[in-house]
Amino acid sequence: MKQANQKIWCVSSVLTLILTLLVSLTQAQAPQPPITQGRLLNFPMSDQLYARNLNNNQATVPISVRMLASSQFNQLQVVFYRDLNNNNDYFDDGGPVSTTTLLLSTGTLANDSITLTFPNYTILAELRQYGFVLNGIRPNNSSALLAASVGVVAGDTYIIQGQSNSYAEQRQGGDANATPFRRFVKSYGSSHPNGVTAYPRNWGIGDGNANNVGNYNVGMWGMRLGSQIAATEGIPVAIFCGGYGDKIPIFQASSTAYISAENENNYRRLRRRLADAGVQNSVRGIFWWQGESDGIIDNNKTSKNDYINIFNNILQSWRTDYPSLEKVFIVQIRLGCYVGAPPINSALDIMQAQLEIAKSDNDIEIFSTQNLEHIYETGGGIPSPGWYCHYGYADGYLKAGDLFLPTVRQELYGEPVVNNTRFAYPIAADITSTGPVATQVTVELSNLTDNYSVVPLSGSNIIDYFRIEGGGGGYVITSLSIAGNAITLNFNNPNANVPNAVSYFGRQQFDAPVIENAGGQAIVAFTQQIQSGSLPIDPLALTIARNGVSNTLRWKVESNQRFDQFIIERGETRNSFKAIHELYGTGQEGTIQYDFTDNKPNATVSHYRIRGIQQDGRELFSQVVTVNNRLTTVKEFRVFPNPVAGSANATINMNEAALATIHLHDASGRLLSSRKLQLQKGNNQFSLGELLDYNPGTYIVRVVTPTETQQIRVVKAK
Repeated sequence: MKQANQKIWCVSSVLTLILTLLVSLTQAQAPQPPITQGRLLNFPMSDQLYARNLNNNQATVPISVRMLASSQFNQLQVVFYRDLNNNNDYFDDGGPVSTTTLLLSTGTLANDSITLTFPNYTILAELRQYGFVLNGIRPNNSSALLAASVGVVAGDTYIIQGQSNSYAEQRQGGDANATPFRRFVKSYGSSHPNGVTAYPRNWGIGDGNANNVGNYNVGMWGMRLGSQIAATEGIPVAIFCGGYGDKIPIFQASSTAYISAENENNYRRLRRRLADAGVQNSVRGIFWWQGESDGIIDNNKTSKNDYINIFNNILQSWRTDYPSLEKVFIVQIRLGCYVGAPPINSALDIMQAQLEIAKSDNDIEIFSTQNLEHIYETGGGIPSPGWYCHYGYADGYLKAGDLFLPTVRQELYGEPVVNNTRFAYPIAADITSTGPVATQVTVELSNLTDNYSVVPLSGSNIIDYFRIEGGGGGYVITSLSIAGNAITLNFNNPNANVPNAVSYFGRQQFDAPVIENAGGQAIVAFTQQIQSGSLPIDPLALTIARNGVSNTLRWKVESNQRFDQFIIERGETRNSFKAIHELYGTGQEGTIQYDFTDNKPNATVSHYRIRGIQQDGRELFSQVVTVNNRLTTVKEFRVFPNPVAGSANATINMNEAALATIHLHDASGRLLSSRKLQLQKGNNQFSLGELLDYNPGTYIVRVVTPTETQQIRVVKAK
């Protein structure tokens, strides 16, 4: 046993020497190096990542060797190790997993060489590394070490592409490599513009601090994100960064910029690296952080439409060359990298282009950078007096990796989507003021159940980063409030103009307030068109009636058989809810109405919503309905006759006069028409003649007042 241990120790001490030789041999050669009297056809490199099979969480490692027929060896032996105690030492935890010895005479003879193929080795995608040793054995049973590799893993492959914030070299305030999981973030070569003559054609441990031409660079946030995936999912990752600083056209497959000696542009160099590494067909996700040059730095700006068209060209190439690609994650740029007056319009064009790209494709997600902290930089080619373009570590790249992580886990690793873990974007905007002149606009965000707030870091007011646009202008925003997923902006409108859009362009430089959810994800920048009646209808049709000191909730559920349970939630604010009652679904098919009476509402204002839990575990929330126990605007709302035949009328009884909006939707929720109506205190009757213009079927009539929303389902008879 002592002799066996001594032999293992000897092999261990030789591994480093062999690996050093292998690296030097492969700097400018094909990935597989020659060996004594032969060549490796298939053999793992040190730190190589093999793509795992997503069904069984395993990868196979093929090994084959071609030897001279006149070789001094008559046998080849592969010793297979697993680092059981995860201390990066393969020889202190019980010895090899297996040893396989094959006679050279059993191989395939061709001319003067013999090809010997070993059975495939299986490795798990886990936070353990594997090692392989190839020995040649002579007829006298003496042996020689021919090749060795350590740090071999199975896992997932990602690409990072874009400008300097994509490759995110170390600039200030932290060490991205200071993580115990760094060894499980692998990479291959670098994005050096000189191509294969300038980078090693082998695998290595990822470097989170190197610049884009540094070997195995994955960037600061790339290292943080990769190591966090490894930590939370227990799966190693490979990250290939192709980042380079320039405008979007250089990233196309057809680009003629930065051609290397091998006639490879940026796109082809990255593709070649992945092909050489053996993972071109197993890329799961691509992270795109690019656009500062297009919207900020150059006088020749890239238009929004051009940016979208070029990106879609790149996306088509990605989907062709990386057939396993599941998700693309766009990191929206920030207003930065400028000297003098901020170029808000040109930067916002690129931000909006990125948002429209993400909203148009279900396989693209968008991340915000609004709450990352820019650093001030001077010198080194940076225009005087300096600029805010890049980020430090703690409040920048590290934070980015942590904020991006939940979406990646949910989209690619099956983690459940929970509140306050996703980045929000606007889905609708409408005028919500009650007078004849528009003085208020409300923007609905995509994550309906998240809790949003303004995070005042210091400095200026959040309204400084919004604009109301169109219709002649002259708007001055005076205040901003947030209720649930709705942002409401109040503004002065001295010229009585009608705005057509609202924009949020975000923070300039740093040290300004942002809008975040409770998980820290900031909203994206946007330009949202204002459309009358565009705010979403209630999927559970929640209505509430006051009965003395009680509030009666009523909701109608389509496809009732899909729901197991309904939870009634009440809050003192629209951002904080507690369950007050639970009802189990009846199980009946079709549309079913449910009722619940809250006999102990809040003393002043009660905010209600229904959380419906479906059989597949997914949750569906109603709109939030607010009841002011001291003032309820709508006493009663009904449509008659119902079903409608020949005429359509509505009656609504009001406690107070108010300006209401009447929306007509089809059964799917699509808005058909919208109009304003001034209602008086007491009983109001009005025609719903617009309903008569549509074909027979089911429709939703929705009345929105400043304090409540009421809706009724109406049938148009044949």
